[in-house]
Amino acid sequence: MASEVGLGLIGAGAIGRVHARNIQTSIKGARLAAVADVDQNAAKAVAGDAKIFSDYHEMIRNDSVDAVIVCTPPFLKMDITKAATEAGKAVFCEKPIAVTLEDADKMVGLVKGARIKFQVGYQRRFDPSYLKARIAMESGELGKLLLLKEHNRDPPGPILGWSTIPSKSGGIFLDTTSHDFDAVRWLSGSEVERVYAEGAALVYDELAKNGDFDTTTVLMKLTNGALAYVDSCYNTVYGFDARLDMLGTKAAVSVDIGERSFAHIRTKAGTSNEYFDGFASRWAQAYRDEIEDFADCVRTGRDVRVDINDGREALKIGLAARASIAEGRPMPVKRD
Repeated sequence: MASEVGLGLIGAGAIGRVHARNIQTSIKGARLAAVADVDQNAAKAVAGDAKIFSDYHEMIRNDSVDAVIVCTPPFLKMDITKAATEAGKAVFCEKPIAVTLEDADKMVGLVKGARIKFQVGYQRRFDPSYLKARIAMESGELGKLLLLKEHNRDPPGPILGWSTIPSKSGGIFLDTTSHDFDAVRWLSGSEVERVYAEGAALVYDELAKNGDFDTTTVLMKLTNGALAYVDSCYNTVYGFDARLDMLGTKAAVSVDIGERSFAHIRTKAGTSNEYFDGFASRWAQAYRDEIEDFADCVRTGRDVRVDINDGREALKIGLAARASIAEGRPMPVKRD
């Protein structure tokens, strides 16, 4: 393989634009070889010198493409993975990897059968602050983990089209809080044993109509005995808000949102501090680092740091959270 890995982007939406810009400007060892999107204007807007395709099958088969970056709606990802495995091309797949466990299992079989690299886009694992938290846990500095809390809150914005349909998007538990479920597993070094979830659609009527939520809480019992908690909301008027707290028997670790003081007032008119305006700015370095690491895995043959089984485990937790609300009780996360 050449010193630069040719990456083909499938899907030129919001996260696709982030990855395209990073590959073109700041990713070592990779180049944007091609962009595929049914919306050719969207593809042209990010492609630069890269080849443009309307059919991702043609792009995957193109010799200039060594690996693909999948940024499509979740319900399309199994078919794209199938095409990539048939062509022997490595895959970087944004979360969630699928909307059903059946599709996820098919994808696992395809990836294992083709023996390709498959990395899931859980960029928090590459964020410097989250890495410090992970090291504190691994090194024993934190002691025995007692409690882990994650907050994932997005600024208000339009939720349109397939994003409002859980069968296509996966809904809030498979999509947005998928990041948190992965972070809980990764940071704790433990699996999730059972979950109890509550959800409400308090702001977006379209989500309520389709059986989804804009505000959720999830309480989790981990197999190592610790407790974890995740909340998510789509209407945080002061900006993007992702926070982490871990409490252990020897220490505690917190990842906050860039505050310059200890007291804050957060309103739509302003805040006592500066906050990130969206996910792209909060995770800017992590987005660059995860793609650079993926390209290095493709080039060198080493294992990816976030594999398809991690995507499947986060999916299982999200499905259990959805079932918990439907049945009004705690739900086990079944182990294989």
